[in-house]
Amino acid sequence: MSNNLSIIITLFKTPLNRLKILNQYKNYPILIFDQETKNNSEQISKIIDVNFEYFHSNNNLGLCKSTNFLISKVKTKYFLFTQADIKIDENSIENLIKGMNTKENIIFAGPVFNQLKSANEIKQLEQNYKLKSELDASVMLCDLEKVKQIGFFDEDFFLYWEDKDLMERVNKSNFKMIQILNSYVNHDAGKSTPDNTRVRFIRRTNFKYGELLFDFKHKKIRVIKILRQIFQNIFFIPFNLIVLNKANIIENISQLLGIFKFIKFIFLKKKSKNVKIYEKNEHY
Repeated sequence: MSNNLSIIITLFKTPLNRLKILNQYKNYPILIFDQETKNNSEQISKIIDVNFEYFHSNNNLGLCKSTNFLISKVKTKYFLFTQADIKIDENSIENLIKGMNTKENIIFAGPVFNQLKSANEIKQLEQNYKLKSELDASVMLCDLEKVKQIGFFDEDFFLYWEDKDLMERVNKSNFKMIQILNSYVNHDAGKSTPDNTRVRFIRRTNFKYGELLFDFKHKKIRVIKILRQIFQNIFFIPFNLIVLNKANIIENISQLLGIFKFIKFIFLKKKSKNVKIYEKNEHY
């Protein structure tokens, strides 16, 4: 077990019974940020048999702000950014740590997803890593000091596309990302948050917002694309109302709200002239 690793995890209306999986990190310090909820620290302590630091907000601050807040509390050399639907054993975690020393300037190390190899297959590998230009950001081992140099998630994002933006910034830096081929996880995707109309609405709205924001930040934005999507969604709303297609109506409205959220961001950005749009909420 490494003494140089902390576990950080953000929650958003995560069913408490899902948190039993945190027992797999019993040998590491755990930092939890719980969003849009009452203080659940006592309830969580009854479910998991591990020590943890707990922070919470009554508001949904988004993945980026909550994650960056936890990173500011990390005191170890490395931290594992993970989720409540990730299953990983200690051997795989330790292999991630070893992999950070495989090459110079490694900032992130990621595992192999949902695919196990036998001991013989591992021995036959020419090397136990691959340099990557992109990792699955649902679980990554991160070097704290290197992260401080380029930042982690851009807080202009809320829920989606922040990982794509992060990878782009890493690829433009001198740092490298690596996948460790003898480190494995199972990802039961989508099980860490409830699946209801409100949550789907939030996800789809912020996916569209994040997509446009990513294009804007990386100089790929096209006004014609935005205008076309506005008119397309406005056109299809009455049709989907007539045929009573609830799923498509939610999709159309959430797409429009995502676009308008992006337009509002641009308007406020120009108006404020380099003043941050989103200020940190210190009331945790």
